[in-house]
Amino acid sequence: MDWKVRKLTTHTPEFLGLPTGVWPTGGGFDRAGEDIVIGFVDSGIYPHHPSFATYNTEPFGPCLKYKGKCEVDPDTKKEFCNGKIVGAQHFAEAAKAAGAFNPAIHFESPLDGDGHGSHTAAIAAGNNGIPVRMHGYEFGKASGMAPRARIAVYKALYRIFGGFVADVVAAIDQAVHDGVDILSLSVGPNSPPATTKITYLNPFDATLLSAVKAGVFVAQAAGNGGPFPKTLVSYSPWIATVAAAIDDRRYKNHLTLGNGKILAGLGLSPATHLNRTYTLVAANDVLLDSSVSKYSPSDCQRPDVLNKRLVEGKVLLCGYSFSFVVGTASIKKVSQTARALGAAGFVLAVENISPGSKFDPVPVGIPGILITDVSKSMDLIDYYNTSTPRDWTGRVKSFDAVGSIGDGLMPLLYKSAPEVALFSARGPNIRDFSFQDADLLKPDILAPGSLIWAAWSPNGTDEPNYVGEGFAMISGTSMAAPHIAGISALVKQKHPNWSPAAIKSALMTTSTTMDRAGRPLKAQQFSETEAMKLVSATPFDYGSGHVNPRAALDPGLIFDAGYEDYLGFLCTTAGINVHEIHNYTNSPCNFTMGHPWNLNTPSITIAHLVGTKTVTRTVTNVAEEETYTITARMDPAVAIETSPPAMTLRSGSSRKFSVTLTSRSLTGTYSFGEVLLKGSRGHKVRIPVVAMGYQR
Repeated sequence: MDWKVRKLTTHTPEFLGLPTGVWPTGGGFDRAGEDIVIGFVDSGIYPHHPSFATYNTEPFGPCLKYKGKCEVDPDTKKEFCNGKIVGAQHFAEAAKAAGAFNPAIHFESPLDGDGHGSHTAAIAAGNNGIPVRMHGYEFGKASGMAPRARIAVYKALYRIFGGFVADVVAAIDQAVHDGVDILSLSVGPNSPPATTKITYLNPFDATLLSAVKAGVFVAQAAGNGGPFPKTLVSYSPWIATVAAAIDDRRYKNHLTLGNGKILAGLGLSPATHLNRTYTLVAANDVLLDSSVSKYSPSDCQRPDVLNKRLVEGKVLLCGYSFSFVVGTASIKKVSQTARALGAAGFVLAVENISPGSKFDPVPVGIPGILITDVSKSMDLIDYYNTSTPRDWTGRVKSFDAVGSIGDGLMPLLYKSAPEVALFSARGPNIRDFSFQDADLLKPDILAPGSLIWAAWSPNGTDEPNYVGEGFAMISGTSMAAPHIAGISALVKQKHPNWSPAAIKSALMTTSTTMDRAGRPLKAQQFSETEAMKLVSATPFDYGSGHVNPRAALDPGLIFDAGYEDYLGFLCTTAGINVHEIHNYTNSPCNFTMGHPWNLNTPSITIAHLVGTKTVTRTVTNVAEEETYTITARMDPAVAIETSPPAMTLRSGSSRKFSVTLTSRSLTGTYSFGEVLLKGSRGHKVRIPVVAMGYQR
């Protein structure tokens, strides 16, 4: 039985500094990503979207290095490719064999029946300056990270069931064979495979090792199982594992009540008319017929059960039930109900919170607000009940509660960004499916992944709030991975001969662990009392830190590694079977690395530090000759020393340095630190250090 997989941007280019700091160096946005091919293993693409159109761009020449084929739409007989999209194929053999494939909704072509694939492709490589219009409002201009990069589509994910590993693996193999430069994967294993206990040899990671061997850079979503530890679905050193951050743009709105209270909430909506208030009516008080209770009328999904005469011109109050969490009810439907009844607006009140509820603002065409804070919902309900006199049967005598909804269309920019998103999967990384801690840090890097506007497929059904729309604003590590795929295209464009490890190193060593206000990064975490709180973030939340694209183009030094190094890492991993490695790689084991922590990664992790251990790293200078001083700091439970104190590297030359860690006290928790290499020409190269100390 084939096991299943799960799939896991208008403002982020500015937030990341691309228009001013990165695109000009590559010749402007109309050259950013030129001749780089990004492969997307996802749910396909909607090729007619303006984010992928070629009618307003300089013509694309042929892409000679890419050999992928272009399927033809069986219904329209049109090609999926247009010069911007250079390849489009779909993979469904395993899905068909399992009886899960339905051509009516899954489409026997690369057409996106979900929305997710179009969204991820547009984040990485969508055209620049595409207006995001919805319900008559414009929410800004969308652009991909590398707007001139080419898109190669490998559809292996389908709506409802997700996908099958065999189809995803076939898609990855084909992409590598076709000659993509970069792979963007917003999918990961759903459950441990039956075939191996070692995380690095699960079918995804094993297939991706051959991709990296062929020189392909791989960005993979970390997973959406946060904020719990060990929830990653991307494990191996040859992959860039991407965690999701909240950027500095937030949408807020407020409801003003007749008693003067102002209740904060979410609503990407226009305001009710200024300088006037509207009568509030609760859905349960305006039912046409009291016998309809088999549908929950309070969630306002059906206009036909409510009395239009009583709702017209008023603000309709609805309840946010469990149906919204599971997706059988949607905010879009509430706005359609309110509009059909002629309401002036709507309010959705959350009365009890299930842990892990994430409330995203949804764009609606009429005034509307979601009150997410339970105590504020209670304020609203109390005010409504005291202002709405009833007779002895409970029927309303007169609706005397009033209120008005503010303007939620303008975003606010916050200094506290970036923050690690609540849902973003957390380390520590595991080396096997018994959850043994790995000697390798994951995730690798943090990128924007919350409330990202990008292209949507009008026949996409993945998000009930965006059915039939051309754009969607959604969250997930699925949105973070294509940010890194697109940024890596900009790095590869500038440094065409760099290995995947070199590109990953450049992104990691130049990343930041500070937010915009200059304070250490925070992570969203569950709280006992409210939806969430902010705690100090660690490398298990963000890896090396939040991506800084401008710095990544000129990192100074890189930590390089290749296929042989990854084999050495596998061979020295505890509990691994040498024959198993041979089966996957056709290579004999070489144990000269000694320990997996000696793999030349831009991070150092020792899960079980007893006494003293010395780790070596090799750096290669990719800039002019420069002298680097090496310093380190670490939490007090583990002592850290580096050698030599300084070194001079000519352009192109490599040098080794060592880091010695000594366990000082048994804390039962991980200690965090960093090694900093500071160059005389201004380069700063930082790597995280993570260790758990034990006593002998």
